[in-house]
Amino acid sequence: MISACGQQFTLALDTPDGRLTAMIAQVGAGLRSLKLNDTEFIESCEPDEIAPYCAGIVMSPWVNRLDGGKWTYKGQVLEVPITIHDQQNANHGLLEFAEYSEIERVENESESSVTLAATIQPRRGYPFLVKTTVKYALHAGGLTVTHGAVNHSVDAAPYAVGGHPYFKVSGTPTEQLVLKSQAATLIDVDERQIPIGRSSTAGTRFDLRDGQPVGNNFFDHNFADLAREADGLAHTYLNAENGAQIDVWQDASFKYVVLFTPDFYPTKSGKVWAAAIEPQTAAANAFNSGEDLLWLEPHVPFSASWGVKVREPRK
Repeated sequence: MISACGQQFTLALDTPDGRLTAMIAQVGAGLRSLKLNDTEFIESCEPDEIAPYCAGIVMSPWVNRLDGGKWTYKGQVLEVPITIHDQQNANHGLLEFAEYSEIERVENESESSVTLAATIQPRRGYPFLVKTTVKYALHAGGLTVTHGAVNHSVDAAPYAVGGHPYFKVSGTPTEQLVLKSQAATLIDVDERQIPIGRSSTAGTRFDLRDGQPVGNNFFDHNFADLAREADGLAHTYLNAENGAQIDVWQDASFKYVVLFTPDFYPTKSGKVWAAAIEPQTAAANAFNSGEDLLWLEPHVPFSASWGVKVREPRK
């Protein structure tokens, strides 16, 4: 049978906390599973299904919305296909359905990893050749996801990258998980999800410093000014009453996080709450705003990482 998500890459590592496993799909390089022993931490879909709501994919060379699918380069308006027709936007870049190639596997006592590669070919709306990689690596501390890119064009190429994983704790309704973030700023958007300004999260429903149950609010919002902890990383947490925890961390290149908490995520048993925590190097519409947009100089490698630490429920 031909799978909608292509080949499945399975990782496994014995850690002091138990057996850690992950599954990554070839199409979109999507994170499909992350388990510690018997606890599943990823809300995904069946292997033969197209991932709903971009579950797990790599977003690149732009993240989130591109207004009208248009942007201006050297005085010329360039256009990419519209993918969200009711909003008339292009969403999440050009790699959602890319068929990645495996270029490296590592299996030893301290690491289980796979590195996948996909090339963004030049086209009318993005006239650049960018070779990208993503490495999923299990280690004793959890999962590290490292994105790489090299621009093989003559001119510098605009670029952003992000992840789109949905999280859960098996056995606990996702709406009961407590979402916690130290993000100080909300990206304000219009009715088409295009940024129009910024505002403080303090004292609003977007203030997640003390945590809120996922089911208290619907979020589909981009946050900035992420507080960095002593390790230099920004952290977003999902905590369960039984002691289970998901800690999504992001390095300094990932300056934004999108929180998306739909109550309509489709599963075999019906629609459920889901919690996407999406590290991003830029906000929506960065090709037009220029805000935190990366410009990859020819043949200069770029690399940035985010990851997930997980903790099982108390015994």
